[in-house]
Amino acid sequence: MRIDFKFLLTGVSGMILAASGAAFAETRGVTDTEIRVGSHTALTGPVAPWGTGSVSGSRMAFAEVNEKGGIHGRKIKLIVEDHSYLVPKAIQAANKLLNRDKVFVMFAALGTPMNNAVLPRQLKAGVPNFAPFTSARQMIMPFNRLKFMMTASYYDQVRAATKYFVKEKGLKNICTMYQDTDYGREIFQAARDQLKAMGMKLAATSTHNPRERSFTGAITKLRKAGCQATMMGTIITDTIVPFVTAKKLGWNTIFVGNIATYDLIVSGFEKGAMNGYYAMSSFEMVYGDTAKGTRKQWADDFKKRFDKPHTGAAQLAYFSAEVLIEALKRAGRGLTTDSFIKAVHSIKDFQSKLGGAPITFGDKDHQGSNEAFLTVVENGRWKTLTEALSY
Repeated sequence: MRIDFKFLLTGVSGMILAASGAAFAETRGVTDTEIRVGSHTALTGPVAPWGTGSVSGSRMAFAEVNEKGGIHGRKIKLIVEDHSYLVPKAIQAANKLLNRDKVFVMFAALGTPMNNAVLPRQLKAGVPNFAPFTSARQMIMPFNRLKFMMTASYYDQVRAATKYFVKEKGLKNICTMYQDTDYGREIFQAARDQLKAMGMKLAATSTHNPRERSFTGAITKLRKAGCQATMMGTIITDTIVPFVTAKKLGWNTIFVGNIATYDLIVSGFEKGAMNGYYAMSSFEMVYGDTAKGTRKQWADDFKKRFDKPHTGAAQLAYFSAEVLIEALKRAGRGLTTDSFIKAVHSIKDFQSKLGGAPITFGDKDHQGSNEAFLTVVENGRWKTLTEALSY
């Protein structure tokens, strides 16, 4: 009997390709030509600057990869849904991403309340939550193989800042001003817990709705309480307005935010109006007119691509996307959720082209970095004041 080896080899190759295709089909959000990445964020509403900035930074990073042929022959397709910083809309947006778009991974999903509302169904669907745009402790606690966070938690940032101003600056009256949300309450808890550890109590607290626009009453309350430093559980508008209001009322006190307020929109508001405002951060802001090397090139490329300067949100999203891309590369052509998780675990001392703390993950450590340092606005720009702080 004559054996047609050419036919046999062709048949075997076909079976291998078919099996490979079947494996891809079994991995949600992964086809032979694309990887679907989802993000529910705020393109409208009070936190829109963070949402729009993060989308721009993400799109730039993914576009650069796609323009070079993608990752192992696959292009990254970013699917973004607007939730306006509203929990019901976040649930609706996530349902679309999970059930209709069947994304492989959720990336840069914005907001503590929104992530907390979405995560149960997302984790049940087996979709990793990578680099959410919130540093809430719930993003890594309790531990789950599908949850990965890039930065130090809000809780750690605020406890470290509280300790710094009490121990290093000798302040005695510490207060809090925060959104009445999951995010804001974490800031309150951190300040309260740190003061308790030092045998102290909060002098006063003030809460508000994320969409609040008038803070005269809140500032008056904190001023009467003799607050020397106020830990802020705020983001953009509700950071700027109370700080400027206090200045207009002649109250020169200390306000301290976290990474959620560390943005060029805050520092650059009205040519120096935010001078003296403090914030904790896990990355260092790039300024296009003073940066050098790859940081300068990145800022110039961003402006050319989007016809406007970058924001802190865009920078953080780009940096986070660099890490996601690295993990996808390491996961190989046979991309699955398991191979992706294993790839993330292999990332050690990853350094972004934009600088900042090196990122390291492990099989039991899904927090890329726990470093956070104190910054202040001087001449409308962020200035780093300390090395990494702890409590």
